[in-house]
Amino acid sequence: MRSCYKHAVRCRFQTGRGILGALTFLTVGSRAQVLFDGSLTVPPAEQGWDYVALPGTAVWTNADGTTWLDTLALRNEQAGIARLAPMALDAQSGFAIDFTVRLEAEAHVSADRAGFSVIVLDREARGIELGFWQDRVFAQADDPLFTHAEEGPLDWSAGPLDFSLGFSREGYRLFVDGESLLAGPLRDYAAFTGLFDVYETPDFLFFGDDTTSASARVELRRIALVGPVRLSLAASRAEPGSVSLAWEGVVGTGYGVEISTDLQAWTRLATVTSADAHFAFDLPAQESTGYLRVSHP
Repeated sequence: MRSCYKHAVRCRFQTGRGILGALTFLTVGSRAQVLFDGSLTVPPAEQGWDYVALPGTAVWTNADGTTWLDTLALRNEQAGIARLAPMALDAQSGFAIDFTVRLEAEAHVSADRAGFSVIVLDREARGIELGFWQDRVFAQADDPLFTHAEEGPLDWSAGPLDFSLGFSREGYRLFVDGESLLAGPLRDYAAFTGLFDVYETPDFLFFGDDTTSASARVELRRIALVGPVRLSLAASRAEPGSVSLAWEGVVGTGYGVEISTDLQAWTRLATVTSADAHFAFDLPAQESTGYLRVSHP
């Protein structure tokens, strides 16, 4: 299964000569939005995030349409942005946190720590912490706690990378530039006790340096929450007499429209993007019978 979760998504369809029949939709709530835009010259608090730095040597800069977090001056520095998600992060329904970052420099003195980390916890405070090095990304295990688990290679030489961290019933899956990189189970880090114990907080998000054993300089470009979507039918804007599959989504995010005859093997018909929150895909004009889904990434 390529997609880490499916958006709202199965419908049996039959099209031809502008006629659509035998439609059944799985209807779920839709909630998707950009949570952080690094091109804005505003502090994190104005975008719904808390910024914390301890002891306080970290450098946070907004200049020339870029946002940087730099903790290289002091290895013991901990700094980053955190918030609660604006919706319940339900792994059973599926969701993803998309983010675009560039790791310019990173140093660590432990094989289990990283100067830049991402934490995502779902509504049950289960999730994953990922550590980023200049040549790889790895998951933090929960047994033994905070030890190096599954990992995958990274290459930052071409600039920022687009990540999509998806949650589903099966666990988490991390995509990089649209390709699956690593996957594993959701972790329970509740056994941790100490300063900044956030691991029992439902719907929690963190991006930054959360360890005294590493440091980094990272550009934060974009963070978006991609939740389940509500599919509907609408008249095609491009083809009179045709029907479009329509949904609300996140600007700048690609959604895949896929087809199957048996709910097992799926073929991607198109990857749909939109300049606004309104997405649409014209259903094939030829006679077709099968199931459709919208997936991400």
